[in-house]
Amino acid sequence: MNSFTNIFMKTLNRRQLCGWLAFLLLLPFSSCDLFDYHPYEGNVTYKNLTAENVARIKALESTFPAQATLKFAFISDTHNFFEEKEAMVKDINSRNVAFVLHGGDITNYGFTDEFERSHRVLSKLNAPYVTVIGNHDCLGDGDKIYQAMYGPLNHSFTFKNNKFIFLNSNFLEFDASVPDLDYLQRELQAPADITNKFVVAHISPDHGEANPAKAMGYATLMQQFTVGLSLHGHIHGHTVRQPYNDGITYLTTASANKRNYVMVTVTGNTITHEVITF
Repeated sequence: MNSFTNIFMKTLNRRQLCGWLAFLLLLPFSSCDLFDYHPYEGNVTYKNLTAENVARIKALESTFPAQATLKFAFISDTHNFFEEKEAMVKDINSRNVAFVLHGGDITNYGFTDEFERSHRVLSKLNAPYVTVIGNHDCLGDGDKIYQAMYGPLNHSFTFKNNKFIFLNSNFLEFDASVPDLDYLQRELQAPADITNKFVVAHISPDHGEANPAKAMGYATLMQQFTVGLSLHGHIHGHTVRQPYNDGITYLTTASANKRNYVMVTVTGNTITHEVITF
């Protein structure tokens, strides 16, 4: 190698090195739109899980005795507590529940891998599970992943004379339109044969991170349509309250690492609940 070639190669190597250093320095400030891949994105393995699990619930409904007592588990904030989540699934499977409701925060950061790892654990439930989106599930492009994997952010289903409404309440992660009270009102206007209504939203309307402009409208609808139980997560602890002194009970369940969840029992129009420790 002659001296000219040697100098050229050293210059080229320096330029390559400087280029890579400049790329690494600029990377944290770069827009995600400049790249074809983002850590929140990617094709999900599991799709339309809400519709799939609701179909399983409706199939059970057709064989469910007319006057039978309904039992369902309410869990929330399972995050990445995988060991505790496995134990919770095992405990729920030891009990006779028709289905499981999840109050949100399936993940910590809204990553695809977190959603899929969590589903692989929750899919071990003997009963179908139905979710609402939590604030952690909205991080980055988490809301898009949630919709691809589970389905709409607001949705509902009925089981016998019971209606279950799932409402996106993550105001800070979206905008002032959240929660969608028009949707809630339409869904609460159920047929006369629906005697029990349940609303599942990650954040309760009186919480400091809920939309303050819609708190009273939310509470008014709950009272107007006599909701049997308002189910929430987010605070990682179990509470039972009537914050508006209107006869409507707002219940939150603990996070999975607290090693408990709530069992709800419905007999006719009587609704009871108890904390299950595992």
